[in-house]
Amino acid sequence: MKIKNLLLLLSIVLFFIGCGKTKTSLEKMEIEDVEINQTKYYEDNPKYASYKFDIDIKLPKCNDDTTICQLRKTIIESIFNVNIDTTNLESTINLYMLEKADLFQEPGVSNLKNNNGTNQMWTNLKANFVYTDKNLCSYIINEEYFTGGAHSNKVKYYFVYDFSTGKKLDNEDIFIPNIKENLSLKKILLNQLMKQENAKQISELNLFDVGSAKDFMISPIIYFDSANLVFAYGDYDIRAYAYGAPEIKIPISQAKIFLREDFKKRHFAE
Repeated sequence: MKIKNLLLLLSIVLFFIGCGKTKTSLEKMEIEDVEINQTKYYEDNPKYASYKFDIDIKLPKCNDDTTICQLRKTIIESIFNVNIDTTNLESTINLYMLEKADLFQEPGVSNLKNNNGTNQMWTNLKANFVYTDKNLCSYIINEEYFTGGAHSNKVKYYFVYDFSTGKKLDNEDIFIPNIKENLSLKKILLNQLMKQENAKQISELNLFDVGSAKDFMISPIIYFDSANLVFAYGDYDIRAYAYGAPEIKIPISQAKIFLREDFKKRHFAE
């Protein structure tokens, strides 16, 4: 009898140990690295006019886990601004390159000449995970392209994905109401930016029409890293391109008061 009880106790202990080691979908996720280097030549002038693509995308591998497959679908749709019924990436990328190149397949491209006397337009597209936790991840999409002009164009976009709800989050899912006008958060962001750039006065930041915290813009583009809530600004969101596009990091402990209660309970419970 004692041996049976001992075996029963041992099996219960092993069961709970096994449960403790069970990984979430995000922790089990395998990454696929999609790299493409390709040049599209124009039919009318293949010798001189071309569009070069440099693409590097990190994606979760779609296996039997529907949660992972849904994340993959969300990432592809977010990168290429499309709605897809499948996770067929190849056709989506081919369409992306075709539309980009065709947009500039016109007589005007003959004016775009580099030092070698050829027309070279290009796009660099990079997309990767910034942060992953048991049920939360942040993802960055970084696109830079040149189609003529003084300098290249840049588009940087982050999004947050919640595995516990299985969806890409809007800011309304993360923040308390009316966060865009929250003066306390504006003060924290402005003070942190001054600290990051060693500025003693607001004027040293070269911001557009900002005399005090109430004039400061709270960026709608945010992401999480291992210790911070990060507000990312575009090249011309708060100041001129030449002064740089800042990312302002607020420690999670300091940012919690601005987060919705249900979001905090799922991801940042004490």
